[in-house]
Amino acid sequence: MRFRPVTPPFTVARSLLYDLLIMLVEIVFQYRTLIGKCDLGVGLEWDEIEQVSAMESEFAPGDDDQRMKTGRRFRREALSLQVLMRGDRIHDRVELVEVGPGGFVVRHAPFVARGEQVEIQIEDGDRSYRFRAQGVWMKDDGDDYKVGLALIGMPICLHKVAVSKHEIDAIDRIAAAA
Repeated sequence: MRFRPVTPPFTVARSLLYDLLIMLVEIVFQYRTLIGKCDLGVGLEWDEIEQVSAMESEFAPGDDDQRMKTGRRFRREALSLQVLMRGDRIHDRVELVEVGPGGFVVRHAPFVARGEQVEIQIEDGDRSYRFRAQGVWMKDDGDDYKVGLALIGMPICLHKVAVSKHEIDAIDRIAAAA
């Protein structure tokens, strides 16, 4: 008699990969939050300074990275995650393909001018990460563009919670009768 696994291995691998991607986003969120505290003049505690140092060393560019000579401070990690890009006249789903503490690279993006500010919204269950970014470079990517974004300011993380269960009241009865 053969036993079938409770969850298919592909499903387990996919959920583990997704967890790693979100963990990477969480690390960038924490880094940008701590740097934002410094920019505001609040300062950091000693353990927060150690966290920043550890994150910066993890994302340090390798010796073979040619772009570190031209000013890139951090290495970016490749991934593939669907996110929402919002801006002045932008509200499009794009693919986040590279993440680092200094910025993002997105594909299938609309035109984003150099210096234009956008918001990258990353949804993860009951959390919504919001990063402000500024367009740095853009390359033609077929019908759309591949855009390099530099992160600016302090990100926010919204937690979605249900305050209470909805109970039917007189207003609901009137609306149902109409």
